Amino acid sequence: MSETIIRIEHLCKTFGTGDGKVEALKDIDLDIQKGEIFGIIGLSGAGKSTLVRCINLLERPTSGKVTVNGQELTALKEKDLRKARRGMSMIFQGFNLLMQRTALENICFPLELSGLKGEKGWREKRAGELLEMVGLPDKADAYPVQLSGGQKQRIAIARALAEYPQPQVLLCDEATSALDPTTTQSILDLLKKINRELGVTVVVITHEMRVVEQICDRVAVLEGGVIQEQGDVSDIFSNPRTEAGRRLVMPNGEKIHVLPENRLVRLAFNGATSGEPIIATLAAQQGICLNIISADTRTIGDKSFGTMVLGLPQDETEAARALIYLREIPGVTAEEVTDLVQ
Repeated sequence: MSETIIRIEHLCKTFGTGDGKVEALKDIDLDIQKGEIFGIIGLSGAGKSTLVRCINLLERPTSGKVTVNGQELTALKEKDLRKARRGMSMIFQGFNLLMQRTALENICFPLELSGLKGEKGWREKRAGELLEMVGLPDKADAYPVQLSGGQKQRIAIARALAEYPQPQVLLCDEATSALDPTTTQSILDLLKKINRELGVTVVVITHEMRVVEQICDRVAVLEGGVIQEQGDVSDIFSNPRTEAGRRLVMPNGEKIHVLPENRLVRLAFNGATSGEPIIATLAAQQGICLNIISADTRTIGDKSFGTMVLGLPQDETEAARALIYLREIPGVTAEEVTDLVQ
């Protein structure tokens, strides 16, 4: 059975008063399981960064509870809260490295703040191990100005892991937004490695669906300070239940300008094996040709998720045969639709 490591209950956050009052978060309920990679996605202004800062109480909620690893953070006094925060680390879009310190010294910094004593050179040894983990053992003496954006983020991740004791939760606030696609992929691979090898729970704040599809187990869609829907990434991708979810999963929409004369069928890919040529196979085996009206599908692992709209043949018999064929494909849901006209 999964163990909840972060529980958020009826959390609200309001900035300002009177006419200038802004409700940034409204009645947020969220459970994040130990050892998972959980995504919180939304467009700019959705409240994502405010929510992640409320998880570690860098922003204190106006109301509601935040419980991490069994401790209700919102009930702790400042001294106890500082101690509880040691179990969580955070990485940012802007890296936040100390420019006058080398990569090794940046990683050592949280160990210095801990006040822990040990054998001579123990901090440097630990920092060296973390440099190995993030793939930069040769950058120990480099200063931030000498590093690329991806290298800076790797050092920031190593520094986050240097907290003592090792953090159980890593909060990532738009950690890849400033990086190019190739570097983003390498950072996501690193986060997956940390999650897998160290068992660290990772919370990813992002506005990019491609980040969620690459790394997350579950996701919550945030819009206007409200969680619109949440669930397994595969479920949200294959069948978003809200307008907010559909805007993120299908940013170009699923509507068409001109309704074809023939009937339409929408396929929802709920984990069909990637690479199976459904349309070509239908034509080859059944002699039935379908028009592809629109498609928005993705491959996650070796599975396909997303939707496709097809035009059925005019001939009623062929249309019926096509529907029977499509509805028997594992991992695919087929339904006739009439609501896709703009």
